[in-house]
Amino acid sequence: MRVDLEDLANGYRHRPISAAGLARARRAATSVQLQPGDVALDIGGGRGQHAAVWLDYGALPIVVDPARGMLHAVAIQQGVMPMSAVAQALPLANQRVRLSYFHLSIHYGDWRRALDEVIRVSRNDAECWIWTMGEQHHRSSFLARWFPSVGDIDSVRFPEPGRLAAYLAARGWDVETGKETEHKVKRAGSWRAAVEARFVSTLQLISADELARGLAEFDRVHPDPDKPVDYLLTFDWIRASV
Repeated sequence: MRVDLEDLANGYRHRPISAAGLARARRAATSVQLQPGDVALDIGGGRGQHAAVWLDYGALPIVVDPARGMLHAVAIQQGVMPMSAVAQALPLANQRVRLSYFHLSIHYGDWRRALDEVIRVSRNDAECWIWTMGEQHHRSSFLARWFPSVGDIDSVRFPEPGRLAAYLAARGWDVETGKETEHKVKRAGSWRAAVEARFVSTLQLISADELARGLAEFDRVHPDPDKPVDYLLTFDWIRASV
């Protein structure tokens, strides 16, 4: 299942950062007690809005992403460093990083190699935070309501959160896990435009026929483009520390 990351970067224009998303980045910074000069990695960090939060702590935020479109947006944010790389091959020295952060990005590529790289580059007082989604979300998401294959696709793409936690624990990290929901509200027309732009990578992996059928049904149920639609995102989070 290949995703065109440059197309996804274009779709991110329809995916503004939320207050809840910024709060998650602050939570990680507070948990690890980021200090001035600490290196903080947002791995698969997209346009860099999460990483920019860590400037308030005096940290050196780095966004690791292979997509040129994402890194161009990062470069505009003063103080946030863009780094063209993938999670499975971080171009950083051993024991250099205080915070590693995955926000809906651990499912891109081999997650075991990604976590091995995090372990390699992490200091002895580091934390790794992973925000991902599990089966509960995949089967009940707002996207899956209109595009039925989304649940099956994401069940394959996303590693089961318990396996991520167990992998880190087996390597000597202290691990906590939990769930959190975020309430989203969009105008119907705005959500439809976001779907057409494939603002979520899974939408690249469904057929054109399924996309058309799902949008037609959405239009039938939500004919007024200015009327709000609301839905929940269900996150699984993992906090691992050494």
